Amino acid sequence: MLNKFFSKPLELKIGEQTYKFCSVADFEFCVGGRTAVPSKKITEMVKFSTEQLKKEARTIKEIEKRFVSILSRSIEDTESINVAIRELDPLIFSQDHGWRNIISALNEGGDEFNAFRRIALVKYMQYLSARQEIIKYLYSEKKKYLKEPDTEDVGEGTFKETLILENTIFEPAADQHKGNEYERMPKGEPVTIILSSNREIELVLSKHPCKLVAANNKLDFVDQKGRIFEIKKGRNVIGRDTVSTIVMDPSLRDISRLHLVVEKFDDNTIQITDLSSHGTFIPAKFLEHHSLQ
Repeated sequence: MLNKFFSKPLELKIGEQTYKFCSVADFEFCVGGRTAVPSKKITEMVKFSTEQLKKEARTIKEIEKRFVSILSRSIEDTESINVAIRELDPLIFSQDHGWRNIISALNEGGDEFNAFRRIALVKYMQYLSARQEIIKYLYSEKKKYLKEPDTEDVGEGTFKETLILENTIFEPAADQHKGNEYERMPKGEPVTIILSSNREIELVLSKHPCKLVAANNKLDFVDQKGRIFEIKKGRNVIGRDTVSTIVMDPSLRDISRLHLVVEKFDDNTIQITDLSSHGTFIPAKFLEHHSLQ
């Protein structure tokens, strides 16, 4: 838990400085301001050609896939994140905000730093998402200025503008979901929800309205077509990949292979964690009080 205090501060040497953290919350506060893209990086990206922007976006998506897999496993096995991050090449982490030094420093510690590793990976993914947003904007502007035709193939591994560079901000229509204000879930951060019987929670996976329904002492997930899937106790993964607990329609290319994790506990509590590229949106009230676990 974030409010866990250590019997003595944990020390983390980052570069030439040594930092002491009395709780995991201290560490989250420290790295929370490192998710924005520095102005120097933006200046560099402005000079990229459209081909360079496409290459950058592909690289980020491949890195994100690896991170999503690590985070997904760590939800079930918290100790797996130690070995998984050690196996990553430190060079895939940017030097922006000292991220490479932070990961290298975490690799010097043992399992006592696993909570720190998870937070670092989540916040770094949010940094990558910020870079993707800038790439999308620059690519779109350069395409308009240069009037380049989009001749890319539609294949899974290609840079399809409507998939990688599309605007992923969801804005419900005025007559849709009245009374609810939706917000995008922070990637990788679990949101805890206490369910009451006969309650529905509306979710939007990318742009597809779905919901969680609690009734008759069980919890169901209802997809965009109205199909009903039971949420079992423990970890449930929703996505396009066939390894998912609940497999979404494979034709929905904006749904990630591992899009959303729903963890059901013995009591009436669930945790949902977004691992997707295009986001999961929920009523804002559920995001008023949330934290990494």
